[in-house]
Amino acid sequence: MSVDVLIIGAGPTGLLLAAQLARYGIKPRLVDKNPEPSKTSKAIAVFARTLEIFDHLGIAEEAIKRGRKLNQFNFYADRQRIVNLRSDQLDSFLPLVLCLPQSQTEDILGRLVENLGVKIERSVTFTGLQQDADSVTAILCHPDGQEENCRASWLIGCDGARSTVRQEVGLVDKGANIPGLFILADAQTNWSLSPNEVHIFLNSDGVFAVFPLPEENYWRIIADLTPDMSLPEGPDLKLFEQLAHERSHLETQLTNPLWTSTFRIRQRMVGKCRAGRVFVAGDALSSHSPVGGQGMNTGLQDAYNLARKLALVIQNQATTELLDSYQAEREPISKSLLASTGLATRAITVRNPIFTQIRNYAAKFATNFESVQQRIRNTVSELNVNYRHSPIVEEDHPFLISLHPKEPNLIDWWDFHAQPQAGDRTPDVIIETVNERKRLFQVLSDLKHNLLLFGGNITQKVNCVKLSQIAEEVEEKCRDRIDVHIVLLNSQIPEELEWFKSVLSVLLDPQGKCHHRYSATGECLYLIRPDGYIGYRTQPADVFKLWTYLQKLNLFQSVDEMYSPSLSK
Repeated sequence: MSVDVLIIGAGPTGLLLAAQLARYGIKPRLVDKNPEPSKTSKAIAVFARTLEIFDHLGIAEEAIKRGRKLNQFNFYADRQRIVNLRSDQLDSFLPLVLCLPQSQTEDILGRLVENLGVKIERSVTFTGLQQDADSVTAILCHPDGQEENCRASWLIGCDGARSTVRQEVGLVDKGANIPGLFILADAQTNWSLSPNEVHIFLNSDGVFAVFPLPEENYWRIIADLTPDMSLPEGPDLKLFEQLAHERSHLETQLTNPLWTSTFRIRQRMVGKCRAGRVFVAGDALSSHSPVGGQGMNTGLQDAYNLARKLALVIQNQATTELLDSYQAEREPISKSLLASTGLATRAITVRNPIFTQIRNYAAKFATNFESVQQRIRNTVSELNVNYRHSPIVEEDHPFLISLHPKEPNLIDWWDFHAQPQAGDRTPDVIIETVNERKRLFQVLSDLKHNLLLFGGNITQKVNCVKLSQIAEEVEEKCRDRIDVHIVLLNSQIPEELEWFKSVLSVLLDPQGKCHHRYSATGECLYLIRPDGYIGYRTQPADVFKLWTYLQKLNLFQSVDEMYSPSLSK
């Protein structure tokens, strides 16, 4: 059997990767060694950036319906609240922290995958592989003991922290253990804590944290113990009741457990994300401390990043060099998370009385500043993730001083230096189409690049003509790859573009909110990648520079072939 892509592992990362490839028209093969989907809650946090991806996939509404919205995060010490973080003040139209058990996330993604025509093959175990310059041959063992050689152009290991794929291709993982033993329970309780808030109690005896689950009166409870302790796999609920009394002064009775477990934390990541035609993603690439709930969300973003690049290569719209950017973009994210989650874990589990006092004071002082709170919110929700140092993002805004009314001036040039920069997540704003008001994310395609041509503060007839010429050329030569939108400050479409609206997209921004968010006081263009990040931007709008950038991505054979000299005037 021969396929374009073989995905090993049908957890959240593998499922999203399969779904997104299928949306691009590529039907992968998806296998998993387990006989049925996971029934335990495992990862329970779904953040705003993940919900934005789910929104593109058409499953955000279902996820929100099944989950519980978490409004606040509270930290306590010595019976007093020292930190209160609100979770609804995010730079997103989905400003949520959602509690959704991983089993539910997998169920939603699994249904999407099957609706897209991809079968999830269960009880199929990956045992080894061989690869050459053109393909990978994977050995798959079926439930009846029969071995199959599956030939694939590309193989993606989404098979978790103990990844067999990673071991088979010799991708060495580097990491370290964080001292400590943690116990976990999902159980029913009768305490009076707010059911839409997270409560974390810190003291020198250890941490005691509780997270409300979607089920009525059910909570996720986590506590740490000293590293030298040993416990059975499923700790007794009486121990959790005792720790609740000692560390939070909560008197409670826990009943009807859905899941109990013990775990130690080992943080690790591979030195490389790729070996030939084999990639790893999710926990197979890196696994972090569960503090902050970043693991699953990061794996889903790995998959979203890789899917569109694989699709472009398989469909001969880009060369294989584009795939090198997966490592360049995702490895720094994983390294940063390893550092931050490791530091956070050590901070909340410190037992030295002097250090706990320093920690508590520093946390209380720092979070009094709204700017600090906003940074924490956007970082945890992964809205701050960016690819500014990626080799495939670029911006061009040379220092130009012009007194001509149609050219960007010094103020426009200065404003353009502000965010968003190339590599940043695309800001979502309300925009007006010919017929209705929409979010920009609802207008932009997530399966193609999107070109935004901004008219700037001074939209004259000559500007409209220039932007429409650029739009026509890009549309003519890249119709299947790039959607083009002209964005104007006008409250209605100018006469010179009336003919244009039936052919291409004209977006209106009469209040200037979109221009402001994109620092577009002067004429400029933004090329938005299918994954929602800014690939390229330039001021003023220059189609030749755009073609030059696209050629660097090997999306076009020749700049001379694509460039129309008439637009250089």
